[in-house]
Amino acid sequence: RPKSLIATNKTSWQKLYTTRNSLQRKNCLNEYELQVICQEKIKNVTQMNINDCRFTRLSDGKVTLLTPAGDRHEAVRLVRAFPFTAANGPVAVVDSKGNEILWIKDPDSLSLTHQEFIQNQIKREEFLPRIQFIKSVSQGTPHQWNVATDRGENTFEQAASDGVVWHPDGSVSITDCDGICYLIPAVQKLDRHSRRLLERYS
Repeated sequence: RPKSLIATNKTSWQKLYTTRNSLQRKNCLNEYELQVICQEKIKNVTQMNINDCRFTRLSDGKVTLLTPAGDRHEAVRLVRAFPFTAANGPVAVVDSKGNEILWIKDPDSLSLTHQEFIQNQIKREEFLPRIQFIKSVSQGTPHQWNVATDRGENTFEQAASDGVVWHPDGSVSITDCDGICYLIPAVQKLDRHSRRLLERYS
């Protein structure tokens, strides 16, 4: 099968998406381990050529997807499957509720038109605030974080007790209850107060 194949069996990919998130929460798996699991689970998923699909960006910035079968999906979003360990790897197309519709295994193998559209759309949609200072973290669960980011100050509720993930490159990501991921690019560059609060979750 050509590399430009994508998964179109929505039910199967929703199960995979749920499984992937559940495994990460329960077992604290890193992205590399999740990639291995995902590769094992895609073998029986119905596939089709992404180049036969049509993406359209409307005047309001929303994206519509039209599949060769005639299925039309409004207000879809394109997101990196593994933004830390495989930033140029698989891309998921999700609906307005966050359910995966399509899985693009290898974006670089697509037509130049599709590649450019996907890259530009991801840049438009990607929201990855970088934490510069941690003011406080509540001790009760769910944890409430009060932080200063490159996009301003914010308070958010941590998604789960294991929502803080330490990465091999020295960065840390924290996911809130709305699915927004906050990034600390280099822990060693944080001030002493912030590091002390963060080390509770090492």
